[in-house]
Amino acid sequence: MDWTLLYIITIILILPCFIYGVITQNGVYSTFEKFSKVSAKSGITASELSQKLLNASGIDNVEVVNIDGKLTDCYDSKHKVVKLSTSTYSSSSVSALGVCAHEIGHAVQDKNKNVLFKIRTFLVPILNFFTRAFVPLILIGSILSFGFYLESIGYYIIWASVILYGLSFLFYLVTLSLEFDASKKALKLLEETGTLDSEELDQAKKVLSAAAKTYIAAFLTSLLYFLRFLSYAMIFARRD
Repeated sequence: MDWTLLYIITIILILPCFIYGVITQNGVYSTFEKFSKVSAKSGITASELSQKLLNASGIDNVEVVNIDGKLTDCYDSKHKVVKLSTSTYSSSSVSALGVCAHEIGHAVQDKNKNVLFKIRTFLVPILNFFTRAFVPLILIGSILSFGFYLESIGYYIIWASVILYGLSFLFYLVTLSLEFDASKKALKLLEETGTLDSEELDQAKKVLSAAAKTYIAAFLTSLLYFLRFLSYAMIFARRD
């Protein structure tokens, strides 16, 4: 394989991938805004729905709280808390209910001891460390690899960085799968509990699909960077 060519290709593709990420992010906001103006016929708020869906899923150890921000909703598995943003918590819009149900989907994954959910939880602290350490490591490895007596140490550091970035890539791959699964669970819960009718379910699906595209963009970006750093390491190995 021509690793130099692969390295060049990944550099070229990064910009289109970045643009796709921006487009998908804007798509999330525009789709959320569109259906945030559509009130669900049930009249239930996201905070009320959260408790309803938790009860329906047999989950009694998860708290629902309100946090600042817009679309900052998340499920905190460590503290067993569903955090709903200000734009979601008290709203009865189709957008808010869809987002809320999605986070409950993650709580269900946690309750069911989903293997991928456990893997993702394990990888979070590693990713947090690596995002801070990667650039210094790859720079140090590259500099040392040019040293007359320190070449082997530099190569080891470069390869260690590539392996760690591989874990980062794995994190985004696992996250992508979990996000799709959480949305699938969300729509099923909304349908089974009769919270949304068929038309509203289609609208909620559009909101969740728009959000899913941002995870696809993150995954593709991570894949490109992984291939870039892998080819970079292989170029150094061949030079040796």
